[in-house]
Amino acid sequence: MDELPASVSLSIGQGGLPTVEVSSARARATVHLHGANVTSWIPEGHDPVLWLSPGSQFTKGQPIRGGIPICLPWFSKGPNGDKEPMHGTARLSMWELADATDDDGVVTLDLRLVDEGWSATFRIVVGGSLTLELTTTNDAEADMVVEEAFHTYFDVKDVSGIRVVGLDGARYLDKVAGGVATQEGDLVFTDRTDRVYDSAADVEIVDPGRNRTIRIAKSNSANTVTWNPWAETAKGLADVPDESWPEFVCVETANVGASATTLAAGESHTIGTTYTVTLN
Repeated sequence: MDELPASVSLSIGQGGLPTVEVSSARARATVHLHGANVTSWIPEGHDPVLWLSPGSQFTKGQPIRGGIPICLPWFSKGPNGDKEPMHGTARLSMWELADATDDDGVVTLDLRLVDEGWSATFRIVVGGSLTLELTTTNDAEADMVVEEAFHTYFDVKDVSGIRVVGLDGARYLDKVAGGVATQEGDLVFTDRTDRVYDSAADVEIVDPGRNRTIRIAKSNSANTVTWNPWAETAKGLADVPDESWPEFVCVETANVGASATTLAAGESHTIGTTYTVTLN
C-alpha cells in the first residue's frame, strides 16, 4: 500500500484494537479492522449517524455492538440453522487495510480478508454520503452458499417515534410472532421487532426527534432486515445497557435465507449500499 493520504491515519482504539481514522472536509469516520466495522460516520454539518453501544466489548473473539457489523458468510445461524458463530466469522476476524485514497475529501478505503476457502474485499467510501461495497469470492473447488448483511445500527432519538418508509406491500418473515405477513404502510416500532423483508427497494428512516431522514439505497440486495430488541430482550444483552435500546434501530441491506447466493469455484458476488442524510 502506498503512503496514506493526510486525511487517513492508523490508531489504536479501545481494547487495543487497531482502527483507521478518517478526517476530511466532508466527513469523519472510524473503522475498526476487527470485523471491518465502521463504528462512526459523521458527515459535515450533521450529528453522528451510527450508534455504538456504550457497553460494547472491544475484545478479540467478540463482535463490536453497534456501528456496521458485517454478517458473512452466513446470517444468524445460516440457511439451515446449524452454523456457528452467530452471523458468521467476518465480524470476528481481523481485516487488512489494502489501500486508502482521498479525492477532494472523499476518502476510499479498501479492506481485505482471507478465510478458509473464501475471501472478501470491502470498499468503504466516506464523504457526504457513506457507500459500502462488499465482494465475496469462492476460493474453494466446491460451490459456496453466501448470506450477507450490513447489520447497521442507526442512531435515532427514540425508536418508537421513527418510521421506515419504502416497505409498504412487501412480504416479510416475522421472527418474533412467527409466520409470514405483508407490510401495510410505513413500518413503525411498538415492540420487539425482528423481520426479514423480501424487498430490493430503497428505504428511508424518518426521525422527527433528530429532525432528519436517512436514505438507504441498495444494490444487489433482495432483503431488508429490521431489528430492535425492545426493553425485555435488551435486558439479556450484556453489551447493551438496559436504558439504551430506544437509541437505535437496525435497518440492514441483506441477502439471506432463500435469497442467499450460490457461488461456483472462483465466482464472486458484490452487495452494496449507500447512506445519505438530509435534514427535515
